[in-house]
Amino acid sequence: MGAVASSGERSVQQVPIGAKLGYSLWMLVWVPVVLWAYGPANFLWLCNAAMFLLLYAVWREDRLIASSQAGVIVFIGVVWTLDFVVALIADGRSLTGITGYMFDPDFPLLARIVSLFHIVLPIFVLWLCLRIGYDRRGPWLQCVLAVVLVYAGWLFTDPERNLNYAFTPFGLEQVWLPHWLYMALLALVVNPLVIFLPGHILVVALLSRLDQDAVRLPPR
Repeated sequence: MGAVASSGERSVQQVPIGAKLGYSLWMLVWVPVVLWAYGPANFLWLCNAAMFLLLYAVWREDRLIASSQAGVIVFIGVVWTLDFVVALIADGRSLTGITGYMFDPDFPLLARIVSLFHIVLPIFVLWLCLRIGYDRRGPWLQCVLAVVLVYAGWLFTDPERNLNYAFTPFGLEQVWLPHWLYMALLALVVNPLVIFLPGHILVVALLSRLDQDAVRLPPR
């Protein structure tokens, strides 16, 4: 999984060129499909924006950027996959609603097929963190990035799309709070506590079982 060099840094070129090219090829397929099916606003979803940040991290072997996305990718990927499996068994009835579109014929089949990346991407990002290490500052950076994405979705997209739930929580009518307060709680409290912190804990637990060195490297 990559040895730790005497300086505390892992050896240069931890990510094989084949992995870099393979992920880049996937992005060359995924990006046009999403643009065709949903338009550019769809890239503001946390899990979709993570794909671009991960592309940068793969090529630059940037531990902090990779770590900032690891928690959200793994957490959302696990929830998405479990919900999808349940929906498969339950004749398309999604428990949370997040995979309901996978069974909706109004969505293009190709777009639904590429959404299966939610199943595979957590494995890839864990492998990446095993190669280059995990930076525990990552979740803090993700909190900042997510604030930008949540408010961008609110400012620049159609409320009907409800990107990152910036308008309503899971499609429920939000009538309890002033919207400015709802947005602040979502961006500054709910996302960090419900997604980023559990994602961080899950990633650290998995990496620790696979390779203790991956979570012990000093920041860089």
